[in-house]
Amino acid sequence: MADYAPKILDGDFAPGFMVDLQQKDLRLVLDAAYASKTPLPGTSLSHELYTSLQRSGEGRLGDHALIKAIEQLARTEARAKKA
Repeated sequence: MADYAPKILDGDFAPGFMVDLQQKDLRLVLDAAYASKTPLPGTSLSHELYTSLQRSGEGRLGDHALIKAIEQLARTEARAKKA
């Protein structure tokens, strides 16, 4: 978070690791969890939040853009506004 927090606050969502790639990895984890009957509610929630970003056309943003999905749910911007 030390690296991502300043970027998030500045609204800089340039990818280091894209949402689309994060989703691929989360799907693999969730498939393995399903096969072994292992519940992963946090992983499932993350997958759904990233899915909402993909639906908004933001799949090529950095995975730290997750804050945008949370802001949409909260109907408020949590990040600092630029002057």
